[in-house]
Amino acid sequence: MQANADVSTDSGIPPGRLMSLDALRGLDMLLLVGIGGIFRALPELSDHPKIQALVEQCRHPEWQGFTLWDLIFPLFIFIVGVSMPLSLTKRSERDGKAAVYRHVLFRAVALGLLGLVYWGTPGGVHPSWGYYSVLYRIGFAYLFAALILLNFRPKGQLAWALGLIGGYWLVMRFTPVPGFGAGDFSQEGALSTHVGQWVEDTLSPAWRHVFSITLIPSVANAVLGGLAGQWLQTSKSPNAKTLGLLLAGGALIAFSFLADQSFPFNKKLASTSFTLLVCGLSSTLLGLFYWVIDVRGYRKWAFPFVVVGMNPITIYLGSRYVDFNRLAEVFVGGFSDMLGSAYPLILALTIAALKWLLLYYMYRKRVFVKV
Repeated sequence: MQANADVSTDSGIPPGRLMSLDALRGLDMLLLVGIGGIFRALPELSDHPKIQALVEQCRHPEWQGFTLWDLIFPLFIFIVGVSMPLSLTKRSERDGKAAVYRHVLFRAVALGLLGLVYWGTPGGVHPSWGYYSVLYRIGFAYLFAALILLNFRPKGQLAWALGLIGGYWLVMRFTPVPGFGAGDFSQEGALSTHVGQWVEDTLSPAWRHVFSITLIPSVANAVLGGLAGQWLQTSKSPNAKTLGLLLAGGALIAFSFLADQSFPFNKKLASTSFTLLVCGLSSTLLGLFYWVIDVRGYRKWAFPFVVVGMNPITIYLGSRYVDFNRLAEVFVGGFSDMLGSAYPLILALTIAALKWLLLYYMYRKRVFVKV
């Protein structure tokens, strides 16, 4: 990792950098490390059905279905893809293509190792030790998406993305699983479950997610983000770029509901419908943020998100290894009796504020941690 001090504007945004992309990344991460906790504290104040529905959006479905929580890491992977064309092109022009390949490989391995460190202590949803983490998924998607973006033109990249999504559907839909047959998308009968069990039996449970076939759609996720990034680099007008992102997003969302009839929305399976939906939503959100922030110039409201979006890896790992809950109790723990049922909400707000203030301090010091 490195501290990047290449900041040359009063706003802290380097020239030519899309503030909308940093803001969208920041909103995505803040939902994970702050806003979600605030929403989950609301039922202590009221059991109103609307509040319960909001809380449900901050949890993953047990199996099939879709919630806002399911969007967080696919959106992050999409944003990684958006950033890749410009960064890879600049590095290639400066250092040569061989250096780019070394950089891509190093970054993918570093993300995988960070993921291993992150889940080094078993517990929670990961009861046993193993090489699993969304950081590994991000690194995997980054590595293979970079190879596609570096070696194919946009039409070829689109063909790869659609081929990976469509090919994954074909394999999952028509490959028979012993005891269940083909096209069984239950938790027990899905092909990915069968492959994972085979890996466990042949190698070790620790490798189950390393060789998961559900990683394949994540590559398409990043490639589609890369196409969005290249679209934003074209000479077309800002309004045309916005419209293109919104239309692409709408088309992907529409196709996702068609695909849902054959391969239902399912994050754990990374189903075809799920991948199309999250990429469609990501493109739509990027289009809206780009139009509001970079085209129309409404920037002030986005500043809190930008602060988070420029240091995402810091707050993701920091939320794991820094006990922000205990730090927050130092400030508000003495008021727990007085606050009563409102205390969990105040505590969640304080935790989110402390995390943001840490990132704001780093922002003011121009310290941006990257992999």
